[in-house]
Amino acid sequence: MWAGIVFYQPLLRDKNVSTEQWLQILSAAQQQGMTELALQWGQHGEVSFFDPQGPSAALFSALQQLKIPLWLGLYADPAYFKKIDSAEAQKQAYFKQQMLLSLQVRRHWLSLLKQQPLLQLKGWYLPMELNDTDFVSASYLTWLIRELKGLSEVLDKPVAISLYFNGKVPVRNWLESARQLQSDRLQLWVQDGAGAALVSEPKRQELLQQLPCTIPLIREQFRQSSKPGEVFQARALTEAEKQTQADSCHPVIYFELRYMSAAAGKLPLTDPQESVITP
Repeated sequence: MWAGIVFYQPLLRDKNVSTEQWLQILSAAQQQGMTELALQWGQHGEVSFFDPQGPSAALFSALQQLKIPLWLGLYADPAYFKKIDSAEAQKQAYFKQQMLLSLQVRRHWLSLLKQQPLLQLKGWYLPMELNDTDFVSASYLTWLIRELKGLSEVLDKPVAISLYFNGKVPVRNWLESARQLQSDRLQLWVQDGAGAALVSEPKRQELLQQLPCTIPLIREQFRQSSKPGEVFQARALTEAEKQTQADSCHPVIYFELRYMSAAAGKLPLTDPQESVITP
Protein backbone atom coordinates (compact mmCIF):
# COMPACT_ATOMS: atom_id res chain seq x y z
CA MET A 1 0.00 0.00 0.00
CA TRP A 2 1.10 3.56 -0.64
CA ALA A 3 -0.42 6.96 -0.13
CA GLY A 4 -0.10 10.13 -2.13
CA ILE A 5 -1.00 12.13 -5.20
CA VAL A 6 -2.14 10.41 -8.38
CA PHE A 7 -2.08 12.20 -11.72
CA TYR A 8 -5.03 12.02 -14.06
CA GLN A 9 -4.55 13.13 -17.66
CA PRO A 10 -7.98 14.33 -18.83
CA LEU A 11 -8.62 13.14 -22.39
CA LEU A 12 -11.59 13.31 -24.72
CA ARG A 13 -11.62 9.52 -24.86
CA ASP A 14 -12.97 9.57 -21.27
CA LYS A 15 -15.96 11.84 -22.01
CA ASN A 16 -18.50 9.01 -21.69
CA VAL A 17 -17.30 7.82 -18.28
CA SER A 18 -20.27 8.26 -15.93
CA THR A 19 -20.28 9.59 -12.38
CA GLU A 20 -21.01 6.06 -11.15
CA GLN A 21 -17.98 4.73 -13.03
CA TRP A 22 -15.81 7.53 -11.66
CA LEU A 23 -16.96 6.67 -8.16
CA GLN A 24 -15.85 3.07 -8.75
CA ILE A 25 -12.47 4.14 -10.17
CA LEU A 26 -11.69 6.69 -7.49
CA SER A 27 -12.93 4.52 -4.61
CA ALA A 28 -10.65 1.71 -5.81
CA ALA A 29 -7.75 4.16 -6.11
CA GLN A 30 -8.40 5.36 -2.56
CA GLN A 31 -8.25 1.76 -1.37
CA GLN A 32 -4.82 1.58 -3.01
CA GLY A 33 -3.76 4.64 -1.05
CA MET A 34 -4.58 7.65 -3.22
CA THR A 35 -5.15 10.74 -1.11
CA GLU A 36 -5.19 13.52 -3.76
CA LEU A 37 -5.81 13.77 -7.51
CA ALA A 38 -3.82 16.02 -9.85
CA LEU A 39 -5.42 16.93 -13.18
CA GLN A 40 -2.52 17.32 -15.58
CA TRP A 41 -4.14 20.19 -17.44
CA GLY A 42 -7.30 22.27 -17.59
CA GLN A 43 -6.88 23.05 -21.27
CA HIS A 44 -4.88 21.17 -23.90
CA GLY A 45 -4.54 23.32 -26.99
CA GLU A 46 -8.09 24.25 -27.98
CA VAL A 47 -9.73 21.55 -25.85
CA SER A 48 -10.86 22.69 -22.39
CA PHE A 49 -11.94 20.61 -19.40
CA PHE A 50 -13.11 23.28 -16.96
CA ASP A 51 -16.69 23.61 -18.22
CA PRO A 52 -19.06 22.49 -15.40
CA GLN A 53 -21.16 20.69 -18.04
CA GLY A 54 -18.19 19.47 -20.08
CA PRO A 55 -16.22 16.21 -20.27
CA SER A 56 -15.00 16.47 -16.67
CA ALA A 57 -18.41 17.11 -15.09
CA ALA A 58 -18.94 13.49 -14.04
CA LEU A 59 -15.42 13.36 -12.57
CA PHE A 60 -15.98 16.49 -10.49
CA SER A 61 -19.24 15.10 -9.17
CA ALA A 62 -17.47 11.95 -7.99
CA LEU A 63 -14.59 13.92 -6.47
CA GLN A 64 -17.02 16.00 -4.45
CA GLN A 65 -18.86 12.94 -3.17
CA LEU A 66 -15.62 11.25 -2.11
CA LYS A 67 -14.09 14.50 -0.77
CA ILE A 68 -10.85 14.00 -2.68
CA PRO A 69 -8.63 17.14 -2.78
CA LEU A 70 -7.48 18.37 -6.18
CA TRP A 71 -4.44 19.85 -7.85
CA LEU A 72 -5.79 21.64 -10.90
CA GLY A 73 -3.65 21.70 -14.03
CA LEU A 74 -3.50 24.85 -16.13
CA TYR A 75 -2.67 25.33 -19.85
CA ALA A 76 -0.77 22.77 -21.93
CA ASP A 77 0.39 23.45 -25.48
CA PRO A 78 0.46 20.30 -27.66
CA ALA A 79 3.53 21.77 -29.42
CA TYR A 80 5.38 22.60 -26.19
CA PHE A 81 8.27 20.17 -26.61
CA LYS A 82 9.00 21.44 -30.11
CA LYS A 83 8.82 25.12 -29.24
CA ILE A 84 11.04 25.04 -26.15
CA ASP A 85 13.98 23.97 -28.31
CA SER A 86 14.70 27.48 -29.59
CA ALA A 87 16.95 30.48 -29.06
CA GLU A 88 16.94 31.97 -25.56
CA ALA A 89 14.99 35.17 -26.34
CA GLN A 90 12.34 33.21 -28.26
CA LYS A 91 12.15 30.66 -25.49
CA GLN A 92 11.60 33.34 -22.86
CA ALA A 93 8.81 34.97 -24.90
CA TYR A 94 7.16 31.58 -25.43
CA PHE A 95 7.38 30.62 -21.76
CA LYS A 96 5.83 33.93 -20.68
CA GLN A 97 3.03 33.37 -23.18
CA GLN A 98 2.36 29.92 -21.74
CA MET A 99 2.22 31.31 -18.21
CA LEU A 100 -0.31 33.94 -19.30
CA LEU A 101 -2.45 31.24 -20.92
CA SER A 102 -2.23 29.25 -17.68
CA LEU A 103 -3.46 32.26 -15.71
CA GLN A 104 -6.45 32.47 -18.07
CA VAL A 105 -7.23 28.79 -17.41
CA ARG A 106 -6.90 29.43 -13.69
CA ARG A 107 -9.62 32.09 -13.92
CA HIS A 108 -11.93 29.52 -15.51
CA TRP A 109 -11.13 27.05 -12.73
CA LEU A 110 -11.88 29.70 -10.10
CA SER A 111 -15.26 30.31 -11.72
CA LEU A 112 -16.00 26.57 -11.61
CA LEU A 113 -14.91 26.33 -7.97
CA LYS A 114 -17.44 29.04 -7.06
CA GLN A 115 -20.18 26.93 -8.67
CA GLN A 116 -18.95 23.71 -7.04
CA PRO A 117 -17.71 24.83 -3.61
CA LEU A 118 -17.34 21.27 -2.30
CA LEU A 119 -14.36 20.68 -4.61
CA GLN A 120 -11.25 20.96 -2.44
CA LEU A 121 -8.41 22.85 -4.14
CA LYS A 122 -4.97 21.76 -2.95
CA GLY A 123 -2.84 23.66 -5.44
CA TRP A 124 -2.09 24.49 -9.08
CA TYR A 125 -0.09 22.36 -11.50
CA LEU A 126 1.80 24.16 -14.26
CA PRO A 127 2.00 21.62 -17.14
CA MET A 128 5.27 22.88 -18.62
CA GLU A 129 7.72 20.08 -17.96
CA LEU A 130 11.22 21.40 -17.32
CA ASN A 131 14.29 19.46 -18.47
CA ASP A 132 18.01 19.75 -19.12
CA THR A 133 17.56 22.29 -21.92
CA ASP A 134 16.28 24.75 -19.31
CA PHE A 135 19.48 24.36 -17.29
CA VAL A 136 22.18 24.71 -19.98
CA SER A 137 22.24 28.52 -19.97
CA ALA A 138 22.96 30.24 -16.64
CA SER A 139 21.20 33.41 -17.81
CA TYR A 140 18.09 31.51 -18.84
CA LEU A 141 18.02 29.61 -15.54
CA THR A 142 18.25 32.90 -13.62
CA TRP A 143 15.39 34.30 -15.71
CA LEU A 144 13.32 31.14 -15.21
CA ILE A 145 13.80 31.21 -11.43
CA ARG A 146 12.63 34.84 -11.33
CA GLU A 147 9.57 34.18 -13.50
CA LEU A 148 8.41 31.10 -11.59
CA LYS A 149 9.00 32.80 -8.25
CA GLY A 150 6.92 35.77 -9.40
CA LEU A 151 4.11 33.51 -10.54
CA SER A 152 4.05 31.47 -7.33
CA GLU A 153 3.97 34.59 -5.18
CA VAL A 154 0.81 36.00 -6.79
CA LEU A 155 -1.24 32.79 -6.57
CA ASP A 156 -3.33 31.84 -3.55
CA LYS A 157 -2.25 28.19 -3.45
CA PRO A 158 1.03 26.31 -3.91
CA VAL A 159 2.23 25.79 -7.49
CA ALA A 160 3.80 22.55 -8.71
CA ILE A 161 5.82 21.90 -11.86
CA SER A 162 7.48 18.69 -13.00
CA LEU A 163 11.04 18.12 -14.20
CA TYR A 164 12.76 15.31 -16.03
CA PHE A 165 16.36 14.39 -16.80
CA ASN A 166 17.40 13.63 -20.38
CA GLY A 167 21.15 13.36 -19.94
CA LYS A 168 22.19 16.60 -21.66
CA VAL A 169 23.90 18.04 -18.57
CA PRO A 170 25.80 16.26 -15.76
CA VAL A 171 23.61 14.98 -12.92
CA ARG A 172 25.29 17.28 -10.38
CA ASN A 173 24.52 20.34 -12.55
CA TRP A 174 20.92 19.24 -13.02
CA LEU A 175 20.44 18.80 -9.27
CA GLU A 176 22.02 22.17 -8.50
CA SER A 177 19.67 23.87 -11.00
CA ALA A 178 16.69 22.14 -9.40
CA ARG A 179 17.87 23.27 -5.96
CA GLN A 180 17.94 26.88 -7.15
CA LEU A 181 14.43 26.60 -8.58
CA GLN A 182 12.82 25.17 -5.46
CA SER A 183 11.02 27.51 -3.05
CA ASP A 184 8.38 27.43 -0.34
CA ARG A 185 5.67 28.34 -2.85
CA LEU A 186 6.93 26.28 -5.81
CA GLN A 187 6.96 22.49 -5.57
CA LEU A 188 9.20 20.47 -7.87
CA TRP A 189 7.94 17.02 -8.84
CA VAL A 190 10.67 14.95 -10.51
CA GLN A 191 9.72 12.29 -13.06
CA ASP A 192 11.51 8.98 -12.47
CA GLY A 193 12.07 8.55 -16.21
CA ALA A 194 11.27 4.82 -16.27
CA GLY A 195 8.33 5.07 -18.67
CA ALA A 196 9.86 7.12 -21.50
CA ALA A 197 13.40 5.74 -20.94
CA LEU A 198 15.16 8.83 -22.30
CA VAL A 199 18.45 8.00 -20.60
CA SER A 200 20.34 4.82 -19.79
CA GLU A 201 19.38 2.95 -16.63
CA PRO A 202 22.72 3.72 -14.87
CA LYS A 203 22.26 7.46 -15.52
CA ARG A 204 18.66 7.33 -14.36
CA GLN A 205 19.64 5.58 -11.15
CA GLU A 206 22.47 8.07 -10.58
CA LEU A 207 19.96 10.92 -10.57
CA LEU A 208 17.45 9.11 -8.35
CA GLN A 209 20.10 8.14 -5.81
CA GLN A 210 21.29 11.74 -5.47
CA LEU A 211 17.84 13.36 -5.51
CA PRO A 212 17.11 14.91 -2.08
CA CYS A 213 14.47 13.01 -0.11
CA THR A 214 12.40 16.19 0.25
CA ILE A 215 11.60 16.30 -3.50
CA PRO A 216 8.55 14.25 -4.59
CA LEU A 217 9.19 11.56 -7.18
CA ILE A 218 6.72 10.86 -9.99
CA ARG A 219 6.57 7.10 -10.47
CA GLU A 220 5.70 6.43 -14.10
CA GLN A 221 3.24 3.53 -14.21
CA PHE A 222 3.63 2.94 -17.94
CA ARG A 223 6.19 1.79 -20.47
CA GLN A 224 6.27 3.61 -23.80
CA SER A 225 5.71 1.30 -26.76
CA SER A 226 5.78 3.87 -29.59
CA LYS A 227 8.99 4.98 -31.30
CA PRO A 228 10.28 8.57 -31.59
CA GLY A 229 8.16 10.51 -34.06
CA GLU A 230 5.17 8.18 -33.72
CA VAL A 231 1.89 8.94 -31.94
CA PHE A 232 2.48 8.21 -28.27
CA GLN A 233 1.39 4.78 -27.13
CA ALA A 234 2.13 3.00 -23.87
CA ARG A 235 1.10 0.04 -21.79
CA ALA A 236 0.52 -0.33 -18.07
CA LEU A 237 3.17 -1.96 -15.91
CA THR A 238 2.90 -5.69 -15.36
CA GLU A 239 2.54 -6.93 -11.80
CA ALA A 240 6.13 -8.16 -11.94
CA GLU A 241 7.35 -4.71 -13.03
CA LYS A 242 5.43 -3.07 -10.19
CA GLN A 243 7.14 -5.36 -7.72
CA THR A 244 10.57 -4.38 -9.00
CA GLN A 245 10.08 -0.63 -8.46
CA ALA A 246 12.70 0.29 -5.92
CA ASP A 247 11.66 1.87 -2.64
CA SER A 248 12.87 5.39 -2.09
CA CYS A 249 12.83 8.02 0.63
CA HIS A 250 10.86 10.45 -1.54
CA PRO A 251 7.18 11.34 -1.34
CA VAL A 252 5.61 9.40 -4.23
CA ILE A 253 3.30 10.72 -6.95
CA TYR A 254 1.87 8.23 -9.44
CA PHE A 255 1.48 8.85 -13.17
CA GLU A 256 -1.16 8.11 -13.93
CA LEU A 257 -4.61 6.90 -12.90
CA ARG A 258 -5.23 5.36 -16.34
CA TYR A 259 -2.44 2.80 -15.80
CA MET A 260 -3.57 1.73 -12.33
CA SER A 261 -5.59 -1.41 -11.73
CA ALA A 262 -8.31 0.83 -10.23
CA ALA A 263 -9.09 2.10 -13.74
CA ALA A 264 -8.57 -1.14 -15.68
CA GLY A 265 -11.30 -1.56 -18.29
CA LYS A 266 -12.82 1.85 -17.50
CA LEU A 267 -10.26 4.39 -18.77
CA PRO A 268 -9.07 3.29 -22.24
CA LEU A 269 -5.37 3.26 -23.07
CA THR A 270 -5.87 3.88 -26.78
CA ASP A 271 -7.43 6.86 -28.44
CA PRO A 272 -10.50 6.67 -30.70
CA GLN A 273 -10.05 8.34 -34.08
CA GLU A 274 -12.13 11.40 -33.22
CA SER A 275 -10.01 12.36 -30.19
CA VAL A 276 -7.12 14.69 -30.92
CA ILE A 277 -5.35 14.37 -27.56
CA THR A 278 -2.74 11.72 -26.90
CA PRO A 279 -0.72 11.20 -23.70
